[in-house]
Order: sequence, then structure tokens, then C-alpha cells
Amino acid sequence: MFWEMRENMHIGILDIALRVGLTLATSFLFGIMFLGYWRTRTRKMLFVTAGFAVFFVHALITVPELFSDTYQIAMSENVHLLIHLIALVLIAIGILKD
Repeated sequence: MFWEMRENMHIGILDIALRVGLTLATSFLFGIMFLGYWRTRTRKMLFVTAGFAVFFVHALITVPELFSDTYQIAMSENVHLLIHLIALVLIAIGILKD
């Protein structure tokens, strides 16, 4: 049964392991930043945490498409880049805020 399912998948095991590993790393970083914001409650940490939250939500949205084609989200590379740009701008605002 697993082999039949594996033959229908066009994404390799390495891709799945890499995406799940990066999602776990992103969730770990978001957790650290959220705990930092929870402790300090400053606007600076709010922006940085919001940036990591955007990365985290984006990673969670793209994981289910690895396991089933019905969850495939029609996002072009430009939309992915826009999401990353928004997250990086939020993090930069948080870092540069005095």
C-alpha cells in the first residue's frame, strides 16, 4: 500500500523531509520570538514576532500539498516572494524601531 502511494507521489522523500524540517525550524524560531514578545511586550518585539508569524503561517499552509494534490494551493512564485517580502519588512521595522 505504501509503495502504491509512493508511486503516485511526484515529490521525493528528501523534499518532504526538508520542508517538514524547515517548518519545524520556523515554528521553533516563532516560538522563541513569541516568548520574547510575551516577556517584554514592546512594539519592537511585536513587529519582529509578526514577521516570524507570517513565515510560520506560510510554512504551515504549504505543508499539506506534499501529501495530497487536493490541497494544492495555486500560488505563483511571485506570491511566495511577496509573502517573504512582507515578513522581512516586518522584521526589519522591528529591528530598526527605536
